[in-house]
Amino acid sequence: MSIQVADDKKIIVKMPLGTPTFVAENFIREKKDWITKQLEKVEKQSRLADSMGPLTEEDIMQIKKKARVVIPQRVEYYAKMAGISYNRIFIRLQKSRWGSCSVDGNLNFNCLLVLMPPEILDSVVVHELCHRWHMNHSKEFYDEVLRIFPDYKRCNKWLKQNGGVYFKRIVI
Repeated sequence: MSIQVADDKKIIVKMPLGTPTFVAENFIREKKDWITKQLEKVEKQSRLADSMGPLTEEDIMQIKKKARVVIPQRVEYYAKMAGISYNRIFIRLQKSRWGSCSVDGNLNFNCLLVLMPPEILDSVVVHELCHRWHMNHSKEFYDEVLRIFPDYKRCNKWLKQNGGVYFKRIVI
């Protein structure tokens, strides 16, 4: 069973078909503190996104323009440093992902990364580059990420805590 708190504050409970209602209710009661914490996080992110204002189409165009310059520079820097090859780089506005790496070596990045502190962008770049060696999230993968970018855990925590604010600003 799993619980998810959506951006609209809906609580989604997933359970195997045929699970008795009382089992689900007990599960929800056990997760009450976690649910409360997630609801507070969603509310905080919504308030912060509102205070920062929505991103217009013009804003997005300017962000993409900047991202098409900055992100390839950071990829090239870390790829050379670590001796990692890659194919093509794609910059997009995505509503739920910061980056990805295909088996063909193509790297995809969310243009919103250029709005964040530079070290956050760098942590995502290193994460995706390391998928060129490990197409998983194994211990070996994270060991490699930390070897190249020792501050990764702090940056990843920041992204998990604050990244949702940037997604909430997209209104187009």
